[in-house]
Amino acid sequence: MDYQQAQMVLQYSSSMSVENINLKLDINLDNTGFCKWGCCMLPDGKFAFTETLNNLVRVLNTDGSKDFEVKTKYRAFDIAYINVDNTLAVTSGTIGRCITIIDLQKKQIKKEIFGDSNYHGLAVMDHLLICSVDKEGIQRFNPNDNLNSIIVQEEFPKMCYIATFDDKIYHTNNKTNSVTCYDLHGNVQWTFEKDSVLKRPFGISVDNDGKVYVLGRLSTNVVVISADGQYHKEILTSSDGLFEPLSLYYNRSTNQLLVSNNNQRAMLFSLI
Repeated sequence: MDYQQAQMVLQYSSSMSVENINLKLDINLDNTGFCKWGCCMLPDGKFAFTETLNNLVRVLNTDGSKDFEVKTKYRAFDIAYINVDNTLAVTSGTIGRCITIIDLQKKQIKKEIFGDSNYHGLAVMDHLLICSVDKEGIQRFNPNDNLNSIIVQEEFPKMCYIATFDDKIYHTNNKTNSVTCYDLHGNVQWTFEKDSVLKRPFGISVDNDGKVYVLGRLSTNVVVISADGQYHKEILTSSDGLFEPLSLYYNRSTNQLLVSNNNQRAMLFSLI
């Protein structure tokens, strides 16, 4: 097979993998709180949400009933699970310049880490936190020694989100309506920018094949983008229950997609 044939096969495979994505609703999660800027799922299937304006982290059981809540000192913006010590990391957005670590076993705050920046979007890579930093770019942050290093130096707007997969970092930019894939050295691998499809991208997550799921705040949709950034498909809209959507999370263990609205409802979908 020559290079041109191989490239055609790769493009066809990438396109088809996106076209084959369909979802079915598993459960509606009601009474999850308002203004949920961040969400994730835990290894035991429980759900975690931030309720930003009330400085609150809420954990729900698998049936949607409340497990526990933790009040944070500052805003609770984005949230991510840290496997190495069974904790949740929570950024504070524009208020507090703080990352709060919550002990899931004790159901209480373990520690607060104060920095020099406003941390927004959050993802975990090994034991490190990858953060979108207001007006500064993307940073690698070690919660054990509080040391950070710059991966991408760029003046991003507020409320940008982050996802990671293998050796890639995915970042939304709600000002340019774009999604960019970087390597760990900060080199751009691809950029997806289609205003007609995705407007004000917020939550972002990645599945086991490297396909990227992005929530459009103003376009009121969820779009899946192929691993090479070349193809896309709209997989959820307002007709599926999206109403002022804010955040999402792809569970790679169960192949389920959690989508959180601004109102009291979140929804869990399975891929079919």
